[in-house]
Amino acid sequence: MAVFASAEQMYACFQEVFACVEESRPDAADAVLASGLVIRFRCTEPVAELTIDGGKRPLQIHYGPAKTRPTLEVALTADTLHQIMSGHLSLTKALGRGLLKPKGPVWKVKTLAPLFDEARRHYTAVVRKHGIKIP
Repeated sequence: MAVFASAEQMYACFQEVFACVEESRPDAADAVLASGLVIRFRCTEPVAELTIDGGKRPLQIHYGPAKTRPTLEVALTADTLHQIMSGHLSLTKALGRGLLKPKGPVWKVKTLAPLFDEARRHYTAVVRKHGIKIP
């Protein structure tokens, strides 16, 4: 059974996570903004898209299909994204196991590190609040 019951539940969790990041560490997005990176996570199970647009200030995060053209697109299951965000799976291992299918300059994903490190600090509490169990 998928971790997220629907795309809407996934979007609600990530909206809250990124709101927490903006409040706790507003500079976490600086590297993404400096690089101009636009990364789209195209998820399955449920079908959902999350686009982080560092093309201009302020950082924009789109929940659902976005017209913005990504620099890097990553296809994965929502469960894989959940495992990465909850700290149960590293990005490197996910790539090595073929759980991520990147399209574009993969090395640019490093610019997401400060933003995702801060997001991971809030992720577990947020998803638990939304009724999702984490072992």
